[in-house]
Amino acid sequence: MNELPRGGCSLAAPEGVTGYTGGSVLLSCYCTDGGTILRPARWFFQPGRSDVLLWSRGGVHNHYKDRMLIPDSPGNMSLRLSDLTLSDWGTYRCETDEQFKDIKLTVKESLKKPGCVFSDSGPIHITGSRGHSVVLPCACTDVQIKPKRIKWTADLGNQNTVIFPQGPTSGRVQLLDSVSPGNLSLRLSDLTLSDGGTYRCEADGLYRDIILTVKVCDFSDSGPIHITGSTGHSVVLPCACTDVQIKPKRIKWTADLGNQNTVIFPQDPTSGNDRYKNRVQLLDSVSPGNLSLRLSDLTLSDGGTYRCSADGLYRDIRLTVKGCVFSDSGSIPITGFTGHSVVLPCACTDVQIKPEQIKWTAVTEQQSAVIFPPRPSSGRVQLLDSVSPGNLSLRLSDLTLSDEGTYRCEADGQFKDIILTVIHRFEEFCLKV
Repeated sequence: MNELPRGGCSLAAPEGVTGYTGGSVLLSCYCTDGGTILRPARWFFQPGRSDVLLWSRGGVHNHYKDRMLIPDSPGNMSLRLSDLTLSDWGTYRCETDEQFKDIKLTVKESLKKPGCVFSDSGPIHITGSRGHSVVLPCACTDVQIKPKRIKWTADLGNQNTVIFPQGPTSGRVQLLDSVSPGNLSLRLSDLTLSDGGTYRCEADGLYRDIILTVKVCDFSDSGPIHITGSTGHSVVLPCACTDVQIKPKRIKWTADLGNQNTVIFPQDPTSGNDRYKNRVQLLDSVSPGNLSLRLSDLTLSDGGTYRCSADGLYRDIRLTVKGCVFSDSGSIPITGFTGHSVVLPCACTDVQIKPEQIKWTAVTEQQSAVIFPPRPSSGRVQLLDSVSPGNLSLRLSDLTLSDEGTYRCEADGQFKDIILTVIHRFEEFCLKV
C-alpha cells in the first residue's frame, strides 16, 4: 500500500500494535499538527488480500458493533477495539483527507486463562429428601465472569446423562436466576431415590463434581409400639419418619388381627371390605413424614398388630382394646315398692368406656327374659341418660310384685347381678308407721 497525497491534516499512527485475546487495543490515528480532518474518514481491515470496511460516518460493520469506539474529536480518529480474538489479527487502515496510515495488529493468547475457573477443592457432598428440592452448588471463582458454555451431567450409576441444557429431567431442572452470571448452581425438584449420584457442572473446559444423596423415610430401631384404646373411642396409631419433613413415595397401613392381613389405608373401594369404612383417617399434618393413623369407633375385635409401611421399611404397632369391666364385688341387693320406680345400678369400672353390646335380662318367677334392648311392650324400662357411656344403670318403673327377682347386666362378656326385692305399698306404709 502506498501513501496518498496529503491534504489539510498530517496523519500519524504506529506501525504495529500487540493485543491479547479477551482484552482491548487502541489503534492510534490523529493529526500531528493539531489540524482538522477535512474529508470523510474511514477504517478498513485487511485480514488477507481483500479490504473490509469497518467504520465510516455512515455506520459500523455488524461484526464489530459494540466492540468498536472512535472518539468524537476533530483531529483524532483513533480506534479502540475490544474483546479481541485471534481472528482480529491483521492490518488496519486509517484513511482521511486523501491519505492513510496502516497499522499491523498482532493478537496473542492472553496470559491469564480466560473464562470460568473453579476452586481446587474436591467434590461437594449434598443431601436432599425425597419429594423435596435441592440446590446443586456450582460457581466460578469470579462470579461476574460469564462462561461461554455451561453443561450439567448426571452419572446415576447406569449412564451419564445431560440434564442441562435440556434433558429427560428438564421439567425438574432449573438454573438459578441470579445477577451473577458466574453462578451456575442448579435446582433439582421433586427428588426421587433414583436421583442419588454424581452430578458434574462443566464450564469453559473445567468442571466441578457434586455428589447427591437422597434420603428416604426411615424409622427408628426401637421395637413394636404398644397402644391401648377403649371400645367406642378413637385411638392414634403413631408412625413417623425419623425426619418428619421427608415425604415418602408410598404409604400403606395393614392390620393383622389374627385371621388375615388387611390393607386399611389407602382403602380400595373395590375390595368390598367395609369394616374400616369411615373409621380410618391419616392425620392432617404440616409434616409430610408424620404417617400416624386415627382409628375411630373401636371394637374389641380391633385389637391386634398394625403395620405402617413406607419406602420399603415398616413399623409395627400392637393395639389392645379394653372393653367394659365390672368390679369383683358380688350381687347387689336392691329394694323397690309397688307402683314406684327403681334404679338397677350397673357401671363399668371405667365409666368412659363405651361397651360394644349391652344386655339386661330378668329372672323372675322361674322365667328369664331380655328386658334391654327394649321390646315393643317394655315401656317400663329405660337406660339412664348419662354423659358417661360406661354407666349402664337401668330404671324400672311401675313396679309390681311379679318384678321381684334377679336382674343381670351384661357387657363385653362381663356381667353383674342385681337382686331386686319388691314390697307392697301397704307394707311400705306399715314400715313408715
